[in-house]
Amino acid sequence: MRPPTTPNPEMNARGLVTAGNAAIGIQSGNVAKHMHPRTDEIQYIIEGSGATWLGSERKEFKGTAHGGTIVASGPVQAIAIKIPPEPKDDTTFLD
Repeated sequence: MRPPTTPNPEMNARGLVTAGNAAIGIQSGNVAKHMHPRTDEIQYIIEGSGATWLGSERKEFKGTAHGGTIVASGPVQAIAIKIPPEPKDDTTFLD
């Protein structure tokens, strides 16, 4: 069963647990380069490989522990931990 589609057409996300100070979910697919001004995010890759942007640097990943995922082999799935839980308006897409 696939997670529900998010406003990002190539990314799927499913929330698993939300507590007062953090949220944990599963994400898969591609998302454009972006940032979360009010939320810290930790991504732990559990399947697939590709690249992601960290600031102005593109970093390759392959089964290791944000923004703008470029899938090389997949599907890429990640556990996403967001501290505090991400408000709906806390994603700013970048060029």
